[in-house]
Amino acid sequence: LGEGLGAKETPQQRFQRLQHEVQELLRDVEQIQSSVKESGAEEELTPMALARQVEVLKQQLLSSHLEKVLGPGAAVDFADPEGALAKRLLQQLEVAKCSKVTPGKGPARAAPPAGDAVTFELYWR
Repeated sequence: LGEGLGAKETPQQRFQRLQHEVQELLRDVEQIQSSVKESGAEEELTPMALARQVEVLKQQLLSSHLEKVLGPGAAVDFADPEGALAKRLLQQLEVAKCSKVTPGKGPARAAPPAGDAVTFELYWR
């Protein structure tokens, strides 16, 4: 995400980062649970209580209604956010392919691009 470069994280990027961190925390808790079951040791904060807290946090993230805040263009499949973003990019590339300009002609500058489309410009000499 360009950490250290001064790039500001968008709300969607922050949500995805937090979701990823919660998933990592859930995996860590599951590892702790299995190691505690094997060793039979008890801790102050039991792995079961920690697992419940992680699940509650995950539900809070999923119920944050990101689509309502950022609009329908930010809809992400929460089960597989990276796959959903890749799918959206491929769809946008297909739209770009379908609207190709004939060779040797410049792009028509009449209408600005729609808000849900990606525009790439290439300049060469």
